[in-house]
Amino acid sequence: MMVTVIGAGSFGTAIAQVLSWNAERVRLMARRSEVVENINRTHENSAYHPGVKLRDNIEATLMDGSVLEESEYVFMAVPSGNLRSIVRSMNSSLEDKKIVSCIKGIEHPGLKTMSSVIREETGSRTVFSISGPNFADELIRGMTSGITVGASTRYAREIAGLLKSPRIILDHSENVEGVEFCGILKNVYAVAMGILDGQITGENHRHSLLTLCFREMNLILNEMGYGELHDRFCGFGDFLLTSTTDKSRNRTLGLMLGKKMRLSEDSTITIESLRSIRAIRELTEGLELPVLEMVYRTMQEPENVNLYIREFQDRISRPEF
Repeated sequence: MMVTVIGAGSFGTAIAQVLSWNAERVRLMARRSEVVENINRTHENSAYHPGVKLRDNIEATLMDGSVLEESEYVFMAVPSGNLRSIVRSMNSSLEDKKIVSCIKGIEHPGLKTMSSVIREETGSRTVFSISGPNFADELIRGMTSGITVGASTRYAREIAGLLKSPRIILDHSENVEGVEFCGILKNVYAVAMGILDGQITGENHRHSLLTLCFREMNLILNEMGYGELHDRFCGFGDFLLTSTTDKSRNRTLGLMLGKKMRLSEDSTITIESLRSIRAIRELTEGLELPVLEMVYRTMQEPENVNLYIREFQDRISRPEF
């Protein structure tokens, strides 16, 4: 079977390597010709994973819908803000494909998940998702990682067949958008733990705050109808990884905000995080979410972070919280 991965960034390259063990051929699509040339000449993506050799059955190509004909499955691993335009550029070539979103983001102000955007633009009825505690640099090196497959049972078996490995642990949910939504939420609470890091007095304090973040995340999941996902890899596992590990981009963003650093408005991680936070605030209007509110206000005015943290601490110390 031929499988295509659209997006030759860090995660796209890593998932291509995983798929290459089970697919006969993997086509890895990139936007820039120099990336294509580098991967095909050296068999590595030196921009994201220097020194990691890609398997011989991975071939890089430029993004072009005309070369998708042989692929039954297409994995999408592009920035959330670029997804709609990239799918449109493929014209009608994705209509009859089975499409798996690997993207952790939400469209704002449309408040649409990535699978919704793909369905809207392609008309495809076979759109799925994967998420979980899987940093790309470990995934590509074959280190044990967990993945939740969001798909109906029939298609989940096929997707699991493409991902299977002694070092890939899989679980499953038929709630495609719920699996995606967990990936959006965990980024927000990873930012929160980064912001609060400078105030943490010890491990008791750290894990108490982690509990508050996870409790609030579960409150939102229950409100959205996704409560059964809290103990899947896309839920607890991804939350814990992203919130406690310093190589997490969202935790690092929080650490910088906690130091009162105003970040570049052009930064991809800043844009995507702020988009997710705004979207979740709109989707959960009326809920009492002190962690989310602290993160939102800090991203707006990082110079006032100490005030927002103090107000948050006062709020959670009240008996009725």
